[in-house]
Amino acid sequence: MTLSDEARTEPKSSVPKGWEPGITWSPTKGGTMVVPCEGDADPAFWALVMADWGLDPALTEIVPDSVEIRVWDQAIGGSVVNRARYYRCRIRPRRAAMSAVDVDELAGMVKRKRPRKPLTASGGVGFVVNLSDWQLGKGDGGGTAATVQRIIDAIDATVQRLKDLRRIGHNIDTVVLVGLGDIVEQCSGHYASQAFTVDCTRREQLRLARLLATYAVDAFAELAASVVLGAVPGNHGENRGAAGKAYTTVNDNDDLAVFEQVGEALAQNPSRYDHVTLDLTDGLVLTRDVAGVRVGWTHMHQAKGGGQKAIEDYWRGQVMGGHPLAAARILNTGHFHHLLISEATSRTLIQAPSMDGGSEWFTNATGQWSPPGMVSYLAGEACGPRGWSDLVVL
Repeated sequence: MTLSDEARTEPKSSVPKGWEPGITWSPTKGGTMVVPCEGDADPAFWALVMADWGLDPALTEIVPDSVEIRVWDQAIGGSVVNRARYYRCRIRPRRAAMSAVDVDELAGMVKRKRPRKPLTASGGVGFVVNLSDWQLGKGDGGGTAATVQRIIDAIDATVQRLKDLRRIGHNIDTVVLVGLGDIVEQCSGHYASQAFTVDCTRREQLRLARLLATYAVDAFAELAASVVLGAVPGNHGENRGAAGKAYTTVNDNDDLAVFEQVGEALAQNPSRYDHVTLDLTDGLVLTRDVAGVRVGWTHMHQAKGGGQKAIEDYWRGQVMGGHPLAAARILNTGHFHHLLISEATSRTLIQAPSMDGGSEWFTNATGQWSPPGMVSYLAGEACGPRGWSDLVVL
């Protein structure tokens, strides 16, 4: 007999009102479970109960502090008394634990920022900052809280880096901030344990991403004559269905939506952000001129396989096909979570590390791990024959 069978056959006349065994459930609002249990109700017990009632424990959670217990004696005849122990709790979809804060709050924060003192471009170089693989919501390596702190620390250090470069004589006109994809982790559809290991709902992930992207723009707002905020889509930003595959368009992607929303919020305060240009790709690749050098960005989940050769083969195909990356002297990528710099093709490949806490499963399986970091460098004709200089990971 299953737990649900036991609950259904329990004599309801002997059960206090409100403690009848059973379940109520709404896919959007959640519900309530009441179940008899002779011992303590630990997480394994609740997972078994959910599965027994036809719910997926990986996608359903107990609402914190909602578990109640009631114990009473039941006379079952012949002077025999049975002590009944029942548990009642509220349950909800894992994605339903949402914050009430949205883009309107972000716009309000932006409007309160003070006007900036405009700077004038003077034929200098660009300062490129790659915002790669934040995967906000991922539970490994200290979880989202640790990732957020790493990102803030890296942005602050990168701002200081720009000031230091300017102090030693570099003429920097433009800051180019580009989201390289996988800004959020999502909640399911990418690997088997994802729904169990994430520590934020999708809405919470997106809110954090917007706030951090806005923090980055605002940190550089007064330091350059112009600021570019760009983005390319990654695989974790895809709109995926039950089969774990993207079922809409390439640019229907949270990695683009986050920066689009930030751009809309920044537009609410032109006295501070009128020098910020939003540059979102319509496909998988973004290219633009940075102080006379063509630079490209793509997440690189579209490469066939992994490693330097796979990326270079992809780039060669883009060149042969006459696609936008054909003109790029520098290609920035993410996806593979570790730093890689190569000039083997006579052009420069810069693969940025991630900012998340790593993958416990991947490290256990392969022994491999790489430190997180944020890549920045100068780009422009004034940097010399490479078209770039002063690269650092912070």
